[in-house]
Amino acid sequence: MTRLPLFLMTAALTLAAPLAQAQQPVAWRNGYILNSDAGMLQMSEKGGFAAAQGIAIETVNLRGDPLLLKSLLSGQLESYIGGPASPMVAASKGADVKIVGCGWHKQSYILWGGPGVKDVKDLRGKTIGISTPGSAPDIFIRAAMATEGVSANEVKFVAAGMPSDWLKSMSAGVIDAAATPDEYSVRGQAMGLKVMTTSDKATPMSMQRCYYTTGATLKQHPERVAKFLAAEMAAYTFALKNRDETIKLARRLVSAPADAPEPAAAYDSVVSRNVIETSFEPPMEKLRWLRDVLAENKLLDRAWDPEAMIDRRPLLEARKIFAAAGTKAEEAAPAALAASGGGALR
Repeated sequence: MTRLPLFLMTAALTLAAPLAQAQQPVAWRNGYILNSDAGMLQMSEKGGFAAAQGIAIETVNLRGDPLLLKSLLSGQLESYIGGPASPMVAASKGADVKIVGCGWHKQSYILWGGPGVKDVKDLRGKTIGISTPGSAPDIFIRAAMATEGVSANEVKFVAAGMPSDWLKSMSAGVIDAAATPDEYSVRGQAMGLKVMTTSDKATPMSMQRCYYTTGATLKQHPERVAKFLAAEMAAYTFALKNRDETIKLARRLVSAPADAPEPAAAYDSVVSRNVIETSFEPPMEKLRWLRDVLAENKLLDRAWDPEAMIDRRPLLEARKIFAAAGTKAEEAAPAALAASGGGALR
């Protein structure tokens, strides 16, 4: 048996080490608020799209956009997907948060009224449940009330948990109104609650989610941000064409029973209303509309332009990566979902 000289073996191992490291998936902590549209939001991870780009996503579920933003700025996340209000306010005050893409171009909210509440104008003097100040439901409610001439100073906002909690609290008369994602439409109406308005009617310029990271991360790892976004684009493209697989994944992620209406309702709302734009282009007209809403509520200066917090460089690269990748990852997704448990209903 021929043996290599020691110096050649050492050189070979030295060269092989970086190659092995390069082949290791890059850990990437991404946050979002766990809802019944989780099948779309975690398709990149569970469907193998991130892995195909060399990204190992660790999903972090948190309650509310302000908490997601805080986690990003403290270095506990590399990115998150959520509403633009909190990061816009923070960026306008100098925080290192950047928009690198926006996939959810339409908001999907219902403003509910409990017993004794006739319409939006009737909210004066009433108690409204939200998750946290500055969260997406909070901003939607303020904007919806403004269209009917109701000021935020004329109502009382209280932290009241999450959407399912708000419905129960309204039914019991603990709070008078709340806004939930429209996936709760079946459950809310079954409880006798009133749909006072929706985001499509009251705030058609509102949007739901963008992708955020920090300027520091963009400077250190621009290629990772681009690959992460490319994986997300591929995942949404697959999800929008595969209803059953996406709903099954959502049921598993939120531990929903097979007869729960929310996962299917969330999916069908997103598809039928063309909520998702897979180019991830930030919609500047909508972001500037939100800037004006936030300024009216004295949360930021109207002179500030949201363009200042947008970095399109990784998005432009992500589009190239996505286009070059073809359909290989999409074809492998069903097997990846089955391996992750996403194909089985609970």
